[in-house]
Amino acid sequence: MNPGSDYPTSQVPSSATYSGRHIAMVIVGGTIAIPAFLMAATLGASLGLRDAIIAFSCGCIVLGGLAAMTGLCGQKSGLSAYVLSEFAFGRWGGKLANLAVACSLLGWYGVTGTMFGRAGAQLGETVFGISWPLEAYVIVGSALMVGVTLSGFRGIDKLALTLVPVMVVFLAVAANLSYTGIDDWTIPAGGEPMSIYTAVSAVIGSYIAGVTIQPDYSRFARSRKAATWSAFLALGVSFPFTLSLAAIPAVAMGEPDILNVMILIGIGIPAFALLVLAAWSSNVLSLYSGSLAMATIFRGSRLPMIIAAFGFLGTVLALSRVDEYLVAYLLLLGITIPPVSAIYAVEALLFRTRFDEDARRGQPLIVARAMLAWLLAIVAGYLSQEGIFTLTRVAALDSILVAALLTVVLRPFDRLHSRALASQPPK
Repeated sequence: MNPGSDYPTSQVPSSATYSGRHIAMVIVGGTIAIPAFLMAATLGASLGLRDAIIAFSCGCIVLGGLAAMTGLCGQKSGLSAYVLSEFAFGRWGGKLANLAVACSLLGWYGVTGTMFGRAGAQLGETVFGISWPLEAYVIVGSALMVGVTLSGFRGIDKLALTLVPVMVVFLAVAANLSYTGIDDWTIPAGGEPMSIYTAVSAVIGSYIAGVTIQPDYSRFARSRKAATWSAFLALGVSFPFTLSLAAIPAVAMGEPDILNVMILIGIGIPAFALLVLAAWSSNVLSLYSGSLAMATIFRGSRLPMIIAAFGFLGTVLALSRVDEYLVAYLLLLGITIPPVSAIYAVEALLFRTRFDEDARRGQPLIVARAMLAWLLAIVAGYLSQEGIFTLTRVAALDSILVAALLTVVLRPFDRLHSRALASQPPK
C-alpha cells in the first residue's frame, strides 16, 4: 500500500484490506463525539433514563441497519462513497453530490475544531496553568488531525485503536461515580418535554450523515460479512451503549453539559481530556471523508495535498467561530445529504455489476433520473421537517425512502430514453 494514497478514486486491492474489528473501531471513534454527548444528556433529562435508553436503542438499530447497507456498497465495489456517487449521478452529477457532502463535512470540521480549542484551552489552564489563546489550541489541534489523516486509513485505524478504549473508560468512570444519584430512572430530570418518537428521530439525525460516508471505511473490509457486522456492531450496539454512559451522569446531576457534570463529580481533568480526545477522533473522520469527496472533483491532485487544503479551510472556519452561525446550514444539509446514500446504494446493490475505471468513464455526464430523485427527496425531507407532510416523522428517513423509491421507479425511463434516441434518424 502506498502511504498517503489510500486509493481515493480507485478500488481498494485485497492486499490493503482489514478485519471487521478494525473497521468497527474506526466507526466507534467517530461516534464518541461532543455533539453526541450533548444529545444524550438532553434526551436523558427530557425523558428519564429508562425511556432515553429505549430511544437510543431504537434509533441506533436503524442507523446500524442503514450503515450495514451502505457499508456493503463500499466492500462490494472497493470504492469510496464519492466514486459510487459518480456511478449513480453521472460524472458531473456525482461531482455536485460530492461537493454537497464535502461542504457538510467541512462545516462539521470547523464546529468540532472550535470545540477542541475550547476544551484544550480549559485543560491547559486547569492542569498546566497555561493561558494560551483559544486560537492556538485550534491550530495545534488541526495540525494533529491533519497529521493523522495524511497517513490514510492506516493512521486513522491506529488512532481509533488507541483512543477508543481510553474514551470509553472515561465515560464508564463518570457513569459509575454518578448513577447512585438517580433515584428513579423513569422520571425526567427537568428538561423540555419530549416524546420517545421525537427522541428516536434525534438519535437517527445525529449520525445519518455518517451512514452516507460509511463506504469510505467499509471499502477496506476484508469480506462482505466484515463490512456489514462491523457497521451494525459499531452503530447498533456500541453507539447506544456510549450514549447511555453519557446520559447517566447528566441525569444524575441535572446538568446537560458533560464537562460541568464531570467537574461536579470530581473528575474535571479527565473530562477535559475526554472532550479533547473525542474532538480529535471524530474530526479526523470528517477530514478524511471530506478530502475523499474533493479528490473526485479535483482528480489531478494528490490526496495529501487535498487533505492539507481541506484541513486549512476547516481551521479557518474553526477560528471564525463557525459554530455560532452554522446551525441553519447544517439543518439544510441534514435533508440534502442522506438521499445521496439511498441513490448510490440502490444503484450499487440492485443494478450495477461493474465498478472499474472503464465503467466509470462510460457513465454519462449527468444521470437525469438520479438528479430528479435527489431533488424530490430533498423536497420531501423539507416538508417532513416543517411538519407539512411526513412518512416516518423523521425528515432524514423520509428523504432516504423517497430517494430509494424514485431511483427504482424512474429507472425504466433510462431505457425509454435510449430507445427514443436510437429510433431517431441520423442527421
